[in-house]
Amino acid sequence: MKTKLFAQLKKIVVLIIITASFSFAQTWQLQNSNFTGQLKGVYVINPTTAWACGDNGTLLNTINAGTNWISIVLTGSDLHQVVFKDENTGIVVGDNGTVFVTTNGGLNWVSKNSGSSAQLRNLTYGGGSTYYAVGDDGAAIKSTDDGNTWTVLTSGTTERLLCAAAVNENVWIGGRNGLLLFSNNGGSSFNIMTSPAADDIKDIQFVNASVGFAAGSNSFFMYTSNGGANWVSRSTGILQGLNGLHFKDDQNGWVVGGSGTLYSTNNAGLNWLPIQSSTTQDLNSIHSFDGVNAWAVGNSGVITSNYSPTTNIDQANQTIPGAFEVRQNFPNPFNPATVISWQSNQGANTTLKIFNLLGNEVAVLVNEFKPAGSYSVSFDASGLSSGVYVYSLQVNGITSSKKMTLLK
Repeated sequence: MKTKLFAQLKKIVVLIIITASFSFAQTWQLQNSNFTGQLKGVYVINPTTAWACGDNGTLLNTINAGTNWISIVLTGSDLHQVVFKDENTGIVVGDNGTVFVTTNGGLNWVSKNSGSSAQLRNLTYGGGSTYYAVGDDGAAIKSTDDGNTWTVLTSGTTERLLCAAAVNENVWIGGRNGLLLFSNNGGSSFNIMTSPAADDIKDIQFVNASVGFAAGSNSFFMYTSNGGANWVSRSTGILQGLNGLHFKDDQNGWVVGGSGTLYSTNNAGLNWLPIQSSTTQDLNSIHSFDGVNAWAVGNSGVITSNYSPTTNIDQANQTIPGAFEVRQNFPNPFNPATVISWQSNQGANTTLKIFNLLGNEVAVLVNEFKPAGSYSVSFDASGLSSGVYVYSLQVNGITSSKKMTLLK
């Protein structure tokens, strides 16, 4: 009797754990993008900083977890995907072979010659300084210097290529009508892979050289545990066509698709939990910086996220930074709000104050003990006049100051 009761309790505990895992951070809310076009790609760098791209050469950037999104127009061509390898180095690709590169966190974007005139529909980071981009008519290009120069690859097809993933020298490319290509030599040559996919493969991700996921039209999702040598369909429970996916590891991830479709899984797609995304617009892309908090973007400028800061000060992660650093505020110049970020490798009483050039204190943003970590705080200068101001951060007797410009 005790044995049977224990077994029943064990099942209940397991069920509670699974339910809690599915339910964690699954309340999604819309954010105001101030953009009405189609958003096609999104990339999240840390808890406060994310980028999205879309129609008419538009890049959107937030540095306060989506409270505000700033619009930048780079070109007249649609942009399809943006990827950052760190806080400073990023690339965005789009129609007509468009490639733009930033090396300073998006303060400046420089146009690069991709060697292609195709619609570049996807971009992936391959480690080190290597990136791959793919697009229409079998277009595939590669950069090994952070996007400054590009080499045209021979994909062996004229089919439209929609997505790519890379781990070291292994490259996987998904395309129209279930086309799946693979290279084990950094794109020098490609072979066709066999898979259950019969429709468009719209997104693909490998979390390591063995485990990968792909999703696409007609509610299709598939999984591999051996580098793509064999794929298994895991679409049960998905009722809409899929456009994008993002996985934290070999078990936990999300997929997005038509009519606001959003699902999560904690067992590599064996089971799917439908989530209220707060929109009925098609969702095209999803990304997360930590596998818990994520942003998804879609048609009509839709941005939805399950990340809601409780205050305007956010700790980026639990990793203790290696050094004390105060970053330049962004944007700068600004009107009326900007974000100041810093990191400290020690817990200490922390003050962040704003001064005018006469040395008068005009605002105190932080005055409390803060554990070691990375932080960002939003500064609203609506009540101040145009001019140059100084923000000064003091941590355990160490002071660092920088200038910023308010332009109204």
